[in-house]
Amino acid sequence: MTSEQIIANFELQVSDTTELSTSEEFAILNRVYNKICNLKPWEFLKSSVSGSILNDAEGYYITPPNDFSYFSINNQDTLNNYQTQNNAQAIVIFVGSNYNIYQVINYSDRRQYRNKRNYCYYDLGNNKIRFTDTPSGSTYEFDYIKIPATLTNELSPIFPARFHDMLVFGMAVEDTIIQMSPKATSYAVENQTKYQQILDDMSYWNSQFNLN
Repeated sequence: MTSEQIIANFELQVSDTTELSTSEEFAILNRVYNKICNLKPWEFLKSSVSGSILNDAEGYYITPPNDFSYFSINNQDTLNNYQTQNNAQAIVIFVGSNYNIYQVINYSDRRQYRNKRNYCYYDLGNNKIRFTDTPSGSTYEFDYIKIPATLTNELSPIFPARFHDMLVFGMAVEDTIIQMSPKATSYAVENQTKYQQILDDMSYWNSQFNLN
């Protein structure tokens, strides 16, 4: 469904109890949408980016894409080839044409890895992924969880259409809180239950992509 269709279904769901303007309806739609997308690293939010490594006075760095939310765990390489203890679900960045592996470490740990190869960290305050030493190549590639585009008019949610009704019921729950009328509150539990049922269905569907 498009965003307009979702809002039309929402208006049918709450009947004549809502007093929201169109802009308020879109605000609630996106609030519910973002709450769902922020719940977990859904498969439909996983993306990949590649480009050239840059450098400045502080060293070499990567600028994450505009829709970057956080790193996606890369389970294809557990870094067992290194003689240090690493997280079996390490977050890595691939550098150069040979895809050399660079592990992403915590910002607070960066001083311990100064001038050490194969490490980098995310400087969130400056929105830069910085390397602890000169990288072995000039290009990079990594996976990440993206921020979905804001829903407007004809734009549809990023997840499959069969789960779109979850947004309708989620909006109805939000509207109930806003209106707080006897008629609205009488459907609050029902709307919350239907919202949660569809959310559980989508969570199960998402889990089928985890092949580990």
